[in-house]
Amino acid sequence: MKTKNTYFILAVVLLVLLACQSVSPATPTAVPTATSLPPTNTSVPTNTALPTETPKPTNTPLPAGVIFRDDFSGELQSGWEWQNENPDKWTLTDDGWLQIIGEHDSLLGENNQNNLLWYTLPAGDFIITAHLKTKPFENFHQATIYIYEDPENYVAINRGYCDVCSTGGGGFYMEYKISGQWGSYTATTKTEDVYLKLESANNTISGYYATEPDNWVRLGRFGNYFQFKKVGIGVTNVRASNDVVGLFDYFEITQP
Repeated sequence: MKTKNTYFILAVVLLVLLACQSVSPATPTAVPTATSLPPTNTSVPTNTALPTETPKPTNTPLPAGVIFRDDFSGELQSGWEWQNENPDKWTLTDDGWLQIIGEHDSLLGENNQNNLLWYTLPAGDFIITAHLKTKPFENFHQATIYIYEDPENYVAINRGYCDVCSTGGGGFYMEYKISGQWGSYTATTKTEDVYLKLESANNTISGYYATEPDNWVRLGRFGNYFQFKKVGIGVTNVRASNDVVGLFDYFEITQP
């Protein structure tokens, strides 16, 4: 009885062991990896505008009929040419005037003068005008515009001072020499803010002055025998003991 029971128990144990060996060992479950968050929407970069080139300033076209004009603002216009420049005696003021302090020699006396400013004339008829302020008070202070060729051929009109002349002091003076033949015209004035004009048209040169804009008065006229090549401006003391100052607001060359 005991032997049968013992065999029975052993058989059961054997069956249990065989059943345990037939079960496959559990494989480890893979730990899920962290899922990356979906990328946020990145805004599409906009096209960056290329830097625009800074426009270079251009010269403002002159009105019809104007050949040349300088308002003396900031710097002299191209085309001017200095004769006997003395930088210590001229300047451009902050409010747009060309200031010239007169010195002793005179173009129409010694054929030499400092700080003469010349511009080449085009062929044909022309008008030159200037607005200036000056206060001449000694013989022979003058602020002048010129048409000039050489010592024997020139035309000049100025606001000056001459107490031995018919003006008895301050006045407008137009002087000319053509082929060595000299002449002059005068008019009395005490005005310090004036306009001067020289016109060459129809073989005639005329000189004008004004104490108000465009209110021209003819000072003199004579026949023009040849074509002048340059015009200019200047200020001189003509050996007076004190300096005279000329302030030019603008200078213009136009066609008649």
